Amino acid sequence: MESKSSIKSFNSLIIYTVSCLFLLSSCSQPAYTPTTEQNRQFIQPEISFSNDSLNATITTDINFSKVDQLKILAEKPLSLNILFRIIQPDIHDSTISMLVASTKKDINSSITKRTLRQITKDRDGVNLYFELDTTYIFPWIRKQIKSYKNGHYIHSLFNINPDPPKFDQIIALKKLIMPIENFDIPSKASRLPNAPRSYRSGTHRGIDFFSNWGTPVRSVADGIVIRSDLFYKEVAPDFRKEMLKRAALLKRTPSDIFNELLLGQAVIIDHGFELFKGYRAITIYAHLSSINSEISPGYKIKAGETFAQSGNTGTEPSTLGTRNESHLHWELILQNQGGEYYFGQNLDYNQLMIALNNLFDN
Repeated sequence: MESKSSIKSFNSLIIYTVSCLFLLSSCSQPAYTPTTEQNRQFIQPEISFSNDSLNATITTDINFSKVDQLKILAEKPLSLNILFRIIQPDIHDSTISMLVASTKKDINSSITKRTLRQITKDRDGVNLYFELDTTYIFPWIRKQIKSYKNGHYIHSLFNINPDPPKFDQIIALKKLIMPIENFDIPSKASRLPNAPRSYRSGTHRGIDFFSNWGTPVRSVADGIVIRSDLFYKEVAPDFRKEMLKRAALLKRTPSDIFNELLLGQAVIIDHGFELFKGYRAITIYAHLSSINSEISPGYKIKAGETFAQSGNTGTEPSTLGTRNESHLHWELILQNQGGEYYFGQNLDYNQLMIALNNLFDN
């Protein structure tokens, strides 16, 4: 909220500026003094905005009626949603929401405010022009979008080839079954591969199927179990926080922290080379609440076979003893001689949705 002194200062600036304009105009044209009746007839104080919202114009009479109220609207900070859309008009709404949620804490709202740039006078009244200074904010937004689009290796230590496969061109030899029955692929970008995960300084590699605690989980294809955390025990909350601090110092999620801590109770299934030509495929099922007792390494599992139940293990709520944020985190990893990659890596939202819908038999 502005102080009375700042409002007085602003009004003094306006009065001084307009006085100068009147003096200058009086030297070149006959004096013109609108009557009160004419002001009422022709000047209705109002504010208008440009199509891109970067500019605002206040039009008022020579008495500056309602300027203080309209100034509040003119200087109101623009939302990051609008600014992201200006920089990349074709970006998906869900992606914008995700980017805004992860970046709004890093930007001062004062940088997104329009400021007074010019005051002009005509025969009918006065115009005040406000404009957003984009010198800093636009490069910052471009950087956020570029950072979001940049791919990250799963385990950079083991990747020889820096270029992931073109997942929009890779077709499964056999369609996969949805890991949770009667569920669809989520539409929110934050629940899909490539979403930033600021809390662990990393990138989301899979799909989050938000489901009630204990929802049956099934294998998406035939395979053999290579990891099964039958005797999982949740870690202490302070220990989890300490490991995330170390990840923050590295500015990435180390593979040990990701695999051994953040996945929680998990099952990994090897599907061999039967699903994708030239690639070994494995699937990861994380944050489980329980695993069927017969599911141990070496167990041959069938497509559609239920083997576990969804939960929230590995998440902060789980370390605090609650069942909040229950969901199945599911990943598909493809491996070749060049390295290993998560399915959908580096695809933009629309390409990713097409690739995922082609992947499943839904």
